[in-house]
Amino acid sequence: MANTSSPKPETIGIPELAATAAERHDLTKSNAKAILDGIRDQIVSSILAGKRVGIFGLGTFETRATKAQMGRNPKTGEQIRIPAGRKVVFKVAKGIKDQL
Repeated sequence: MANTSSPKPETIGIPELAATAAERHDLTKSNAKAILDGIRDQIVSSILAGKRVGIFGLGTFETRATKAQMGRNPKTGEQIRIPAGRKVVFKVAKGIKDQL
């Protein structure tokens, strides 16, 4: 059977984003990284507090409740109960969705 999956896309992290921001906005890399770290921390704390975080042109982060359900252990085939919980979801902005 042929492998039809596409290759994994390149991952860009905070250091790469900080380097680009520093270059574009005449900042040091450490200042740009500190700004991005602060934004990330604020997004995380807002999500944990149950707030929605909308970033215009990018999308919206929010939490959603999940229902308890029955699942199956793939190794043993045994049925297991998956408890109710919460998950973080990201809804991409319409402008990006239209470009895909």
